[in-house]
Amino acid sequence: MRTRGTAVVIRDGKVLLVRDKGKERYSLPGGGSKRNEPSMAAAIRELYEELRMSAKKSERIFSCDFNGSLNRHRVSLIQTDDEPRLQRKELDKFIWWDMKLEIPRYPHVDRILNNIKLYLRLE
Repeated sequence: MRTRGTAVVIRDGKVLLVRDKGKERYSLPGGGSKRNEPSMAAAIRELYEELRMSAKKSERIFSCDFNGSLNRHRVSLIQTDDEPRLQRKELDKFIWWDMKLEIPRYPHVDRILNNIKLYLRLE
């Protein structure tokens, strides 16, 4: 199982989701950690590589980690003022999701976001 730095970016009550090329479902930004790379550093690096968004502030949220069938999602809450800009390498789309509109997404997205809501006391 691979360790993945998973970024949660929330702005104006909406969360940033991305879609990999050739896929139907949306996920949270992020990617695999390199050897000896902390998961928060991987999340920040991937956010920049995929969307050209720089972290203004980041916080590792251990209580929101999720072990899926393929990945160990290690979650970081990241603040940025940058607007996403697709680099067209791995991703083909991003959306700011209101967490209400029904969209195709991977099950781990809901599990992680439900824990983020509890952590941030949004519900």
